[in-house]
Amino acid sequence: MNVCLFGLIVCLNLAQLPVAMRPLLIALVGAEAGGFTTAGLASGAAATGMALSAPWWSRGLPRFGDRRVLIVSGTLFLAAELALAASHGPLQTIGAAALSGLCTPPISSSVRSMLPHLTSSGDPSRAYAVNAVAVETVYIGSPLWVSGWVALAGPAAALVASALIGAVALAAGIALVPALAHRVHPAGPSLLAIPAVRTLGATYLAYWICMGAMWVLLPAFAAHAGAPHQSGLLVALWSAGSLAGGLIMAARGAHGPQRDRYLWLLATLAATSLPLAMPTTIAAMAVAITLFGVALSPWLATNDHLAAQVAGGRSSTLFGWLTTAGQIGSAAGATLAGPLGDRYGGGPAFLVVTAALGIGLAIALHRRETLPRDGGA
Repeated sequence: MNVCLFGLIVCLNLAQLPVAMRPLLIALVGAEAGGFTTAGLASGAAATGMALSAPWWSRGLPRFGDRRVLIVSGTLFLAAELALAASHGPLQTIGAAALSGLCTPPISSSVRSMLPHLTSSGDPSRAYAVNAVAVETVYIGSPLWVSGWVALAGPAAALVASALIGAVALAAGIALVPALAHRVHPAGPSLLAIPAVRTLGATYLAYWICMGAMWVLLPAFAAHAGAPHQSGLLVALWSAGSLAGGLIMAARGAHGPQRDRYLWLLATLAATSLPLAMPTTIAAMAVAITLFGVALSPWLATNDHLAAQVAGGRSSTLFGWLTTAGQIGSAAGATLAGPLGDRYGGGPAFLVVTAALGIGLAIALHRRETLPRDGGA
């Protein structure tokens, strides 16, 4: 992998810091503005806005060029984030959060759809693995960044600092984006008419139900274990396990048929989610959550590669729709997990994670013949 491509991946993933930490930042700012009811409504408004706009922004990438779309959306997003930081009262906070969601730049769709065009070997699997590693690195470091700013100057300052560092990273990434503007949008059937797209979409939705549940159940477990302040540590260890798995894949490269790797990694995720229902202490959960993370980055990298492969020239549009599916799944998972977390504080509540992954695996296995077998682009 060349230095320019590596720099592009690093910059564009760092640019997603304010997006990755938005649920936490909105919860903190919203709680100050009007309590946790405001925080919940603002978070929902941001997620809804992103779910609505993601396909639209992503569809513009091949039509108008990645640079132009990222500049316009990035500028609007920075303005919305600053407005959110300056908002006072519930209505202003919820409205600014909704604008933030609507203006979220399609950074993830852009970088994932560009990778096949930028890898000289013709096999972007290693580049997708490096991208997954970069994603996890952001999720490990970002909570520490936010916590430091909150302790130093408060939630609004943390939001502003995150928005500004994201804007600087996005500007650097845009400078590295190659001239892929006005890529041809090939004619063909609707993406949903492609069997592989339906398989990947349904499985991805199930995966994000799992993720939405995890973001609720980990803090619930930590609180039930008498150490609510340790929830951030558990999230960091989860990401650390995923980072380790991604580094192994990036170093070794992808081997074997693409479809088989996708299924085996998804099965591993489902299997390693089962021990999450067993721990009763933070130390035991630390081991279980790290193990659960190991297959995460490799599966996401394989999913991204398959999505780019089946969508071809319309991969940016597909990634936008997958973002929408992810937002819907995350909301559903959080909704399902909330009452279970209140009742059990962990334990059997984590079986909803296993159930979601099991459903995703069952769909993928049943429809495995719709997926491409080899790793060719």
